[in-house]
Amino acid sequence: MLVLLPVILAAKSYAVDGIVVAVDRSARTMLVSHRAIPKYMPAMMMPFRVEDGSELDGVAPGTRVHFTLRVDRSHTVARRVTKTGEGEIAPPAEKLPVGAAVADFELRDQMGRAVRLSDLRGKIVAVNFVYTRCPLPDVCPRLAANFATLQRRFHDRMGSDLVLLSVTVDPEYDTVPVLAEYARRWGAEERGWRFLTGDVVRLAGQLGEVYWADEGSIGHNSVTSIIGRDGRLAAGVDGANWRVDQLANLIAHELEEVR
Repeated sequence: MLVLLPVILAAKSYAVDGIVVAVDRSARTMLVSHRAIPKYMPAMMMPFRVEDGSELDGVAPGTRVHFTLRVDRSHTVARRVTKTGEGEIAPPAEKLPVGAAVADFELRDQMGRAVRLSDLRGKIVAVNFVYTRCPLPDVCPRLAANFATLQRRFHDRMGSDLVLLSVTVDPEYDTVPVLAEYARRWGAEERGWRFLTGDVVRLAGQLGEVYWADEGSIGHNSVTSIIGRDGRLAAGVDGANWRVDQLANLIAHELEEVR
């Protein structure tokens, strides 16, 4: 007992919260962009090996997870992986799973130009849903501010390798001129950050965005999606409370993928 005691004391457990960037089921690992782990490490992106491969069931890029990290002198292992951050709003029946092809669409941007997903093939596309009259600072303004940060972070890749699409869920009010003013407010560069209006119903359904009229305003569940170069859904992040560096890590990982 006295011989084993130092080893037992050396083993520690830490609670980890993060967003999954990639999953390798054969190696039983997940690449996670995590928040700071108190008394262990700062926020960063790193791989974690799970104790039981079945804990990766239902985990995909963009999934927010919480788990216990067991650390001893020789190795670390993730245990009790649970998906978190799921809203109470049921996703639409047509919501696509990660890896599925996103159907083509045609919408209009803040300059009145037609935007089709098929024209963006070969580029990484990040999509969020906002509306210009949103009264809640923690929802649409936060989503727009996060995209503004991404525009600065990936400035050299904007337009050529990466396109940001902010799609309105209030297309009757958010016409091309209204979106043009909103885009100017956020300093959007039209080559890479485009605000879209039109018939957004099908695109919203595919990406899991739900919205509804609510006493003069519009409620919605704020899904942010990443579409790969091949036009397939690469990741989907629910809500507006993720850290912008976590979304940046998801995008950076996709940008690094071989064309």
